[in-house]
Amino acid sequence: MIQFFIAILLFAGSEQGQVEITADKQERDKNIFRYTGNVLATYQDMRVEAGIITYDEATKELTAGDHVRFVRGEEHLEADHITLNVETKASILTNAKGELGPGLFITAAEAQRSEDGRYYLKNATITTCDGPRPGWTLALARAVLDTNKQVTARNSIFRLESVPLFYLPYVMVPTSDRARSTGFLIPSTSSSTAKGRSLREEFFWAINRSADATFTGEYFTKRGPAGAVRVRAIPDANSNIDLNWLFAVDRTGQACIPLAASLCKNNRLYAGGQSLRILTFGQFGRGFRGVADMNLVSSLPFRQVYEEGFNVISSPLEHSLAFLTRNDPGLSVNMLYGRTGIFFKRTDQPEVTLRKFPALEASVPEQPLGTLPLYWSLDTGLAGIARRDESIKTPIFVERYDLHPAFEFPVLRSTAFDWSQRLGLRETIYTHSLQAQVVSDALNRFSFEYASSFAGPQVERDFGRWKHVIEPSIDYRYLTGADRFRKTILVDDVDLVTNTNEVEYGITNRFFTKRELFSWRLSQKYFFDPTFGGAIIAGRRNVFAPVLDITGFAFADGVRRFSPIVSTMRLSTSASTSTDLQVDYDTRDHLFRSAGVSGGVNRGQFFGGISYFFTRRSAIQIPNNQLRGTFGYGNQLKPGLSAAFSFSYDVEHSLFQGSVAQVGYNTDCYGLSFELSQFNIGARKESRFRFAFSLKNVGSYGTLRRQERLF
Repeated sequence: MIQFFIAILLFAGSEQGQVEITADKQERDKNIFRYTGNVLATYQDMRVEAGIITYDEATKELTAGDHVRFVRGEEHLEADHITLNVETKASILTNAKGELGPGLFITAAEAQRSEDGRYYLKNATITTCDGPRPGWTLALARAVLDTNKQVTARNSIFRLESVPLFYLPYVMVPTSDRARSTGFLIPSTSSSTAKGRSLREEFFWAINRSADATFTGEYFTKRGPAGAVRVRAIPDANSNIDLNWLFAVDRTGQACIPLAASLCKNNRLYAGGQSLRILTFGQFGRGFRGVADMNLVSSLPFRQVYEEGFNVISSPLEHSLAFLTRNDPGLSVNMLYGRTGIFFKRTDQPEVTLRKFPALEASVPEQPLGTLPLYWSLDTGLAGIARRDESIKTPIFVERYDLHPAFEFPVLRSTAFDWSQRLGLRETIYTHSLQAQVVSDALNRFSFEYASSFAGPQVERDFGRWKHVIEPSIDYRYLTGADRFRKTILVDDVDLVTNTNEVEYGITNRFFTKRELFSWRLSQKYFFDPTFGGAIIAGRRNVFAPVLDITGFAFADGVRRFSPIVSTMRLSTSASTSTDLQVDYDTRDHLFRSAGVSGGVNRGQFFGGISYFFTRRSAIQIPNNQLRGTFGYGNQLKPGLSAAFSFSYDVEHSLFQGSVAQVGYNTDCYGLSFELSQFNIGARKESRFRFAFSLKNVGSYGTLRRQERLF
């Protein structure tokens, strides 16, 4: 075989390079060179391989045929024929196919490349799927492709697995590898029995590399218009801003609900309104860190009708917290704002509002006192508090000063016994007290606290591969001086202190192999002072510190000597499974007052969780019998089939308050998800169908959002 080499120097400008061509055979006719057999032509960043190449030195035009391969940067094409001007980079390829940029594949009867790098395609297809049988294609009669921006085309047909699905009169598909670019997103739709057919359009604004905004417009055929604005920003590596504003105008409403009479007009409940969620954090220098988690909603019906997620829809709480904190080993300082609103009825204002602002808090963690076996700690704070409910309306700013030093003395610490003593003093001063009405009389609460904690003796026994440990414990607590509880304005845990003289006794069983498999604790409190310094009121739900720390279920409905016996069990047969069970047995009324069980499993692609809570009817609470669960297989990134089901069932009323079923299917280049959901809680009574269809490196279509997926 004869190998020829020619180097042609082009004198068109000082920045021009040279065309280098190798071939099995070469012929020349004046300025025209003809090469055949394994021809390779290179010029700057371009490379052409073909069976035949002709090069005109005068016009700088190269033509090639017979299995042409063209490479320029990230462009890799094959064609039957190519005409290329090496000077201007303009070219025409016939029957072209290949990759134009990372993950963008085309075929075209003719692909014309202009000097500015754009491709003009005729009878073409584009896709982000590699391989001979791509999962999806977009058939284009004519299109303009800018490898650094987008493809624009008219009269296109979208095919999924070779089946034509949609006709698109105009389409614009991004082609750059930038994750974010400004533009309208694909319109989407969903169906709801309560709100009707939804038509949704979004506009995404890429403000800069670290900030963007999404503007959403939505119309419900049975309710009217709604919208949302979401702004996200990451100013630096330690800061984040996420603002989400949702609003709606309810034009038709629904049949009025008696508890929502204040929002009804002409016997119709109109749930229009707005909500705002702000979540942000960042560093402020000198060790200070700021966090804000703000949640505001105009009414409970708006939340139930328009917001998403069962936990959000069912929650009567409107909670906002913002703080600036600095935490050092010896001192923690916090400045904070806190507000909690509680909706008992479906009104446009919370029935109870608790606010703490401004507030300055400081604490010193336990520190050794010299060389003595004695430790001291300190909590202190200065705050402005306020409360508003049906019977209480305080001034906007009630001053409260709290000082709480404490000393702890570990008397005995060993593997068998642990015994420690704790002494504390607490001075809390309020500028207002709670009488028949709020009055501007100062309330000074000076209390003394003593606590003793004893654990042991610890009894162990080995049974071959597993071990059984029994550990009894006794905790005694005495607090005096907090005898004006009914005159105290209640806003947070500082205000929940009452007199108490109590002992808590319990026994814990633990079973081990290499780790703890099962634990069971039985505990109960005995109250030497059954009135808690006069704080208890018969027939009412009493909430204060001594009755809150043994169980999460309410039981203080009057004078109490004994708390319920609290049985707490935890079973963990493997690292991926766990089950917790708590049962409260009331020895005074001789009945099981409440129970709760929760468990979860996560093994391979399977996951699940279930919880059940039961509360018996009493003078201070209505009965509650709730069952919730989530079960699924797979995840949103797993190829193949994924599915999940979540539900919330009211056993007391035999009612599914909410249920969601999702099914998804993913391939290497597209994903498809379907959701069928149902809600029957408060003002939200609907069945709904949603879906999402996503294309690799392109985007997604539909109303099922990533954060709302179960798998």
